[in-house]
Amino acid sequence: MQDSLAPDGTATVTIGATPGRVFASLAHGDSAATWRAEGNLVTTSRRGPLVPGDSLRIQMRQTVGMPSQTMTWQVKEVVPDRVLVIQLMTDSTHRVLAVRRDSLAASGDSTTVVSTIAPAMPDSARPAGSEGRAQKGDGLLALSSDLLLSMFRMQSKLELMRLKARIEGTPAARAIPR
Repeated sequence: MQDSLAPDGTATVTIGATPGRVFASLAHGDSAATWRAEGNLVTTSRRGPLVPGDSLRIQMRQTVGMPSQTMTWQVKEVVPDRVLVIQLMTDSTHRVLAVRRDSLAASGDSTTVVSTIAPAMPDSARPAGSEGRAQKGDGLLALSSDLLLSMFRMQSKLELMRLKARIEGTPAARAIPR
């Protein structure tokens, strides 16, 4: 799966539909649970098209020996048929951990979606002495930031592949690269 990402961690998927059709599924709270974070509980702050300030809460499925974890992605920017920007927030301190930008571009009769996930604050902008240290209550920060970003990047690729399968009406198992 890691090999299906660009060297910079960008995930790119081409979907056989117009940008309007792809964006309608990508940026709509009611469809989020059908293709995001398979096997987890996905809820939105409200129904309908996403707008800045909305949130997507993903209750991660519980695995043996690991406590259940909730992630909250807050909608930061919406440019219809072109861009959706969401940011991962900690539940306790509301710090932004990462930013995901999904950009859409028409490509013939299809749409190419490019998903980029970046840390909220580049290493060079962090306060001196704060490298690698999690703030109290920032449970997800306990993981290495590189490992965390890699995990989110692979998850974005899987989610885009599930979105592609949903829109094109193909089985998800065939859409996901091995």
